[in-house]
Amino acid sequence: MSDDFSPAPGTWKTLQWAYEMGAATLGEAYDMLEQFENSNDVAEVLGEDDTIEAVREDIEYGLETVGPDTALDAVL
Repeated sequence: MSDDFSPAPGTWKTLQWAYEMGAATLGEAYDMLEQFENSNDVAEVLGEDDTIEAVREDIEYGLETVGPDTALDAVL
């Protein structure tokens, strides 16, 4: 895991979902948020404690901190 970006639990689960859907980088995972938001997986992945907005903000912080080309397996 990167020392600069430690995703919150809901973000981590969302990044794992994106990785399983084929995303290789943090930027690709961010680009998949709309697909995730429209999927039936949101409730299963996020549960009731997290929101898409919080995940988006957390990933945006990661993009600013470690960059969009950071490999997801370095973050997960």
